[in-house]
Amino acid sequence: MKGFKKLLTGILAATMIMGASLTAFAAEDTSADTTATATLTINNNLEEGQNGEVKKIKYTYYQFLKAEILSLEGNGEVVYYVESEDLAEKLAATGCFAYTKATAADRWYITAVSGKTGDDIVTALSGMTDDAIATDNFETTDGQKYATVDLPAGYYLILSSLGTKAAVQTVGDVTIDEKNEETTVEKTRNKPVDSMYDNLDPVVYTVTIHVPEAPANDKIVVVDTATKGLTFVGTATSNKGKTYNWSAATEVDGKNQYTIDIPAEDVLAAANSDLILTYSAVINKDAVVFVPETNSVHIIYDNNASAETTPVEVKTLGIEIIKYTVKNGKEERLTGAEFKLYADVNGAKGDEIKVVKVSDGVYRVADSKNSNEVIADTIVVDENGKADVLGLNALNYKLEEVKAPEGYQMLDYLEDVTVDRNITKLVEVKVLNNTGVTLPSTGGIGTTIFYIVGGILIVAGVAYFIVRRKANAQ
Repeated sequence: MKGFKKLLTGILAATMIMGASLTAFAAEDTSADTTATATLTINNNLEEGQNGEVKKIKYTYYQFLKAEILSLEGNGEVVYYVESEDLAEKLAATGCFAYTKATAADRWYITAVSGKTGDDIVTALSGMTDDAIATDNFETTDGQKYATVDLPAGYYLILSSLGTKAAVQTVGDVTIDEKNEETTVEKTRNKPVDSMYDNLDPVVYTVTIHVPEAPANDKIVVVDTATKGLTFVGTATSNKGKTYNWSAATEVDGKNQYTIDIPAEDVLAAANSDLILTYSAVINKDAVVFVPETNSVHIIYDNNASAETTPVEVKTLGIEIIKYTVKNGKEERLTGAEFKLYADVNGAKGDEIKVVKVSDGVYRVADSKNSNEVIADTIVVDENGKADVLGLNALNYKLEEVKAPEGYQMLDYLEDVTVDRNITKLVEVKVLNNTGVTLPSTGGIGTTIFYIVGGILIVAGVAYFIVRRKANAQ
């Protein structure tokens, strides 16, 4: 974009300085051409936008000076003028221009002040758009990366919808390659795996929008398209200290689409820098275990839709508890067992993982912020001796059996369960039960009665020995 601006404004400044030496002769030359027109062509190098379409760039031109072409031979003989003393005085007031009154016509010849740069002139003209002699719009041709317009000979300020500000002279056809700096967008996420409804530690997304040096005075619409297994949490916060609210979800091609509007004033304030948004989402009950939940972003800026970012993925995992015994060398499923699942904290039992029953033998992790959910007391295996727990993170867990099938021993230890982020199916946790009385460490009477009886017999024996010894001593 800087290259485009400098190229165009450089042409303006150089030509205006050349025109200064011709002013005194212009009014007396009856052969001068005051009706010439030229074709201005602006090419752009922007990448293709969303779905591969070519972006449409809009331009507005403002004519400030008319041109009288005396000759295009050699270095060219051209003078520039206005037909309003008021406009001549306003141009001079910028400090970039000087004017001289013609002797035989209502015409004021305009020259550039020595030492003023093209950027100085662009800045001056940008503040005078309401005073332009003529103004109109043109845009790139459908499906093409260029725009053309026929203009009378003169000096013009050209404003691009992408924020470019440049000045150009139209004495003969002009072709410009617009080196715009495009507004870009990128997206990342902080973790690839997330537990269902993990409101306490949700997935955090970061969207980086690069705002060009000279942005258009227009809002940026951020569009996030997400699979239905994701729920957005709260608002989006920018690195500029602003907070933006997401719209309600709109279904588009089987996905949910959310939008936020970044006001034009915030876009302008972020010129030539990155506007970084952060926001969170949790995996919800619509998520399918091991099937990645994806979302991507594109932006709509000044009627142009950017290409979609590469989708970022996050998935949820789970375990399958299988309760069984072995009879005659063969595994046999058992029903009637109940379990609780806990976080593993440095090898010890941590907080219980609260779950909600989805159906017989199927449970999902509960929403940590939804107090209205009915939390299951235990995880109960179904008639096939199986229970699935869905929506887990890639962590270590402890599984505790709290009720054994009738006639079987209940485990007196915790099963270690590891859920790896790279697994492609439910982690199989096989829990073996054997027949017999309940193991003592789980709270049953077990052999305790025998210890009690034995103690009584020992005490009785010692007492008998003492009594006999006293009797013999007499």
